[in-house]
Amino acid sequence: MTRQNLQNFIEQIEDWEYCYCRKCDRIRYSFELKATEQGIQCSKCGGYDLEAPRWISCPHEQFSMAVKCARGGRGVKKGEHGFDCKYRCDFRSIHT
Repeated sequence: MTRQNLQNFIEQIEDWEYCYCRKCDRIRYSFELKATEQGIQCSKCGGYDLEAPRWISCPHEQFSMAVKCARGGRGVKKGEHGFDCKYRCDFRSIHT
């Protein structure tokens, strides 16, 4: 691994601020992530199966045009009463 690749992973962690770890099933913040030869790793479970956050229009954020969603909008579904998100930001509230 080159020093440049490691620096790119570090910059990506800083840019993300947080992401979703599929193995842990929760949000992991930048201080819980580390750059390794294989990529960005969750320091809690050791997994690399991370979802990058994305800016989305969240149906539960009334006062913002876009929010940085750790699940990248994967929970947003259209129902009979409009769009809804099954997570309702529960991932943010369970962080310990």
